[in-house]
Amino acid sequence: MFSFQLLSALSSAALLVAAAPSPRVCSTTPTVMDLPSGQTQLVSPTTAPLYVAIGVGVQNYTCSASTLKYTSTGAVASLFDISCLDTVPAFKTVQTAAFNAWNALPAGASPNSVGAKVGAPALLGFHYFVPSPTGTGISPKWDFTSTGANVGSANAFVIGTKVGDITDSTNTAVNVDWLALNNLEGSLASQVFRIDTVNGQPPSSCVAGSADISIKYAAKYFLY
Repeated sequence: MFSFQLLSALSSAALLVAAAPSPRVCSTTPTVMDLPSGQTQLVSPTTAPLYVAIGVGVQNYTCSASTLKYTSTGAVASLFDISCLDTVPAFKTVQTAAFNAWNALPAGASPNSVGAKVGAPALLGFHYFVPSPTGTGISPKWDFTSTGANVGSANAFVIGTKVGDITDSTNTAVNVDWLALNNLEGSLASQVFRIDTVNGQPPSSCVAGSADISIKYAAKYFLY
């Protein structure tokens, strides 16, 4: 399954010493999430985000023999700082530009070059899944410990649990849901939001014995 060799790279990193996560590249003070009206699942915090990122990677799925539907086995993505873009028109559609650049790369290619193609060259970190701190299943992790200003900061991560979920109104069958997550572990952020998603949904059905699949996607992530 698609991994970009991320987990092996992280496991071979140098030993980290505890430190507070470093601030983003640009100010996020004016940056606000553009959330749909009339819904209560995703509620924007009143404070400025700590980080605003574009995530570029894959959603992973396996075929359930009992339902003949694909079920999620997590995701892997590279996260680029887009806080510098929040005052320019490109911010609104950067997720689409990032997905198009990512989708144009050949199978097996790393997404780490995509940020530079959309005006966001600073790699903040990585998003992937780990065994849940609750002891059941897996949980999403945003890990900034091995890149940029946070190298050497063992606290620069957050493991989240989903507390809000809405479908993407532009194309539910193609784009993965928008999510709100609260902190389970780590000091990087208290809340994480995934919005403005592009692609990532699996086919509507599968055949028993189908191989696991990885579907390319892009999305904005707001960390508070």
